[in-house]
Amino acid sequence: MKASKTTDYKTLKAELDDVLDALQRDDTDVDAALAGYERGLELISQLEAYLQTAENKIKQLQANQA
Repeated sequence: MKASKTTDYKTLKAELDDVLDALQRDDTDVDAALAGYERGLELISQLEAYLQTAENKIKQLQANQA
C-alpha cells in the first residue's frame, strides 16, 4: 500500500477504497493489515481535512455574496 502525498480528493478516496479492499481479503497477513489500517487512518484524516477546507471555502463564498 503506497503512501500518497496528493491532496486531490478523488485520488485519496480511491486509495482509501484500495486499502479497505485489501483489509477485507482473507489472504492479508497481520503486518499488512496493520500497515493498511494505519494508512487508512491517515487517509481518513486527510479526507476530513479536505472536506473541512471545502466547507470553509463555501461558507466564505456565501458570506461574500451577502
